[in-house]
Amino acid sequence: MNLSKTEKLIAARKKLKEFQQNKKIHIQDEPLKNENDNKDSHVNIETINFVSINEDKISVKKTDTESSSKQVADIEMTNMEVLSEMDNSHVQKQTISESSENNINYFCTDKDKSENNCTLGNISLNQQLSIQTKQLLQTENTKIESDESTDNNKWKILDSDSHSQNQTITCLQDQNELQIQVKQYSNKISELQAALAAKDAEVEVKLMQETNQLKEQLQIHVQTTNILISEKAELTAALNQNQAIIKHQKEEIEELSGKLKYVQFRSSEFEKELNTTKTDAEEAKKIVQQIKQDHETLYEKYSELKKEKDDLSLQVSELKQKLSVKNSELINLQQTVQEKAALLSLNELKIQQLTSTSQSLEVFENQHHNVTILEQQVAQMKEALKTVSEENDEASKQYQNYVRQLETQQETLVNELEHQKKLNNELEIREKSYIERLSDFEQQLQSEKEKVQELLPLQNHKHHTDTLIKEIDELTLEQERLHIVINEKETDIDILKKELQQLQNKENQDTDVPKLLQALESEQLGASRAVSQNQQLKQQLNEMHDAFILLSNTKLDLTEKLQSERTIGRKLNAELNKLESEVEYLKNCLKEKEVSLSELEKENLQNAQIADQIHHYQAQSQYTHTLQQELQKALTTIDDLKSENEKLTEELNHKTDKEKNGVNESNMVNEILENNKDNVDKNILNTREIKTISRSTITEPSHALEPIKKLEERFKETMEKLAELTDEKQRLEHLVLQLQSETETIGEYIALYQRQRAILQERAKEKNEAFRLLIEQKNEQQEQLHKLKELVINLITRKSTITDNIEPYTSDHKEENKDVITSEDIKQHNSVASEISDDETTSQILDLLTEIKDCKDTCILASNFHPCPWCSGKLITV
Repeated sequence: MNLSKTEKLIAARKKLKEFQQNKKIHIQDEPLKNENDNKDSHVNIETINFVSINEDKISVKKTDTESSSKQVADIEMTNMEVLSEMDNSHVQKQTISESSENNINYFCTDKDKSENNCTLGNISLNQQLSIQTKQLLQTENTKIESDESTDNNKWKILDSDSHSQNQTITCLQDQNELQIQVKQYSNKISELQAALAAKDAEVEVKLMQETNQLKEQLQIHVQTTNILISEKAELTAALNQNQAIIKHQKEEIEELSGKLKYVQFRSSEFEKELNTTKTDAEEAKKIVQQIKQDHETLYEKYSELKKEKDDLSLQVSELKQKLSVKNSELINLQQTVQEKAALLSLNELKIQQLTSTSQSLEVFENQHHNVTILEQQVAQMKEALKTVSEENDEASKQYQNYVRQLETQQETLVNELEHQKKLNNELEIREKSYIERLSDFEQQLQSEKEKVQELLPLQNHKHHTDTLIKEIDELTLEQERLHIVINEKETDIDILKKELQQLQNKENQDTDVPKLLQALESEQLGASRAVSQNQQLKQQLNEMHDAFILLSNTKLDLTEKLQSERTIGRKLNAELNKLESEVEYLKNCLKEKEVSLSELEKENLQNAQIADQIHHYQAQSQYTHTLQQELQKALTTIDDLKSENEKLTEELNHKTDKEKNGVNESNMVNEILENNKDNVDKNILNTREIKTISRSTITEPSHALEPIKKLEERFKETMEKLAELTDEKQRLEHLVLQLQSETETIGEYIALYQRQRAILQERAKEKNEAFRLLIEQKNEQQEQLHKLKELVINLITRKSTITDNIEPYTSDHKEENKDVITSEDIKQHNSVASEISDDETTSQILDLLTEIKDCKDTCILASNFHPCPWCSGKLITV
């Protein structure tokens, strides 16, 4: 049991030592803490030392009580009770120290706010300490009584008879010791009260110093408020400028929106015109394809006609040869017919001379038989003539049909020519319309160029608006910082008000109080004005932010519309190029068709001439064929007549001897001869009729020449029209050359536009550089102001920390008793250090102020900088 108690005591001592070491380490790690921490550590050290002293006393008591072997157990029990009581007292003192620490901390934290709270804290500390001491005494008495009762119960249980006297003795000793401890505690409490009074005096001195420091801080705050007011004035001026710029930009945006609407309307019209031109171009393509197909069909017909012409030319050459042969035969036959006619006349004379001679009946019968044969032949000849005439009629009908077909083909060709003329006229009209559209497009391109030139400042304004938005963001940040500073200053003002009230209660300084009140009122007015102005600035900034959002949205819309219009312009240019290429293609097609038409006209003329010649030769060949047949028949009849005449002459020679036979026979012979003469006359008349028919057929082609003349007249008219078309073609070529020259001028305009755009871009770059320099200067000034603020805050904090670090430094040295250093020496040392640091900070502040003044004097804009985008640059006449 003894060992366990001793081990417990040793463990408790170890724990106390560890606690002391931890506290010392904590104090060494934080030497520059506030006065509150130093006071807490001091109180804790005192309590710990006090507890250690009590423990030493308890250990001494333990050694004294161990002398008696009989009362070892009783003393150990009492020691345990005392230890428990001491532990309880130690705990109570720890609670007292903690409450005192809390009160001191509360006092220290409230000391920065107001002096009134400090005095109240001291009063509350004293009251609490007195109350706690009373409570400790009461608790100790109650504990003693309770210990007595418990001890009595124990002694009754253990040894009620033998140990009663020892118990009473030990209890009396313990009571005496406790009374001694109570006296010691009361002495300690009186010492603490004296220390508190000294500390109150020191606190009053510190309060005076702090009021002086607060006055200096007030002056610094007044200076900072003046700086803030000047910055606010600059910000309001910048806001007014930005509002004016925004109004101007809104007006520009409205104008540009109206222009955009007009451009959109014009672009819709151009799209409609483009659609119409596309449809016209498609129709023209279809017409060109149809013309190509017609041209191919005509070319096929032309090739077929050419083949037929070659065949007919071969036939004509053959027929010419046959005609030459037949003509020679006809001449020979005519000569023979003339000879036979002369012989007939001689035979008639001879027959007249021989009429008186008598002939036999057999001869007459033979002649009659021959006459009947000749009549049959004549009938056959008539039938052949009828068939030949029918064939001629059929041939004439075929010729007429062929002529009609040629006329229809000619009419179709004429219609095609007229249609092509119409197409040419339409193409000319379209070309004129295209030329007009090209002129309109050029005007529109110029107008769009002007619009783009007008919209170029908007692109420059984008950079300007971006910079303004950045400035607005910076201003909002600055405003938030200013709000924070203002709130801090308001809290400082409230603290100063409280301190002033405390000073009015404590001190009767009539001269300083009204000044401070006036300064506080002026600061309140300035702060209220600054708050109201900051609210106005917030509202204006919100309005500016909304306006910039609207501007950005409108600019995005405008850029999108510009891009769409540019794409539409590119499409229009591409379509114009396509239309120009199509026009050139159509011109080439027209040229080719004109050449093909001229060739077709020549071929048609040749075909018509060849057809006329073929028709003429066919008619001649048919009539010559019939004449040849009739001539052959006439020759046969002449041969028959010759044979009959020979027979008659022979009979006349035989019957010369029979002249005497009578007159009857002569009459019969005369009748037969007359019949023969009639037959011969009929044959001659038939031959003459054939000749007249041949002559009439020869005269018939003269009537067929009339449509040929009409065709020639039509071809002459077409040639004249072709000449007119060539003239129009030359005129169109001239117009095309003009258009090419105009496109070259458009290219020159584009080059000029690009140059102007490059110049404007350079100017925009210069403006952006100027804005960038301004922003850099502004950032430098802001950094310098931030440094100023930091230096001022460092000054204030150093002064406060120097005064705060004096007391803990002296108290620590008093407790430790290592070095004998007075508080005056420490104050002198700290004042020297503070003067050195103050001189350094003041020199830095003065340097920064001189730099700011120099920047304000030297912050001059560049010569090329123009804040107004409508007043810069040079006018270039295009």
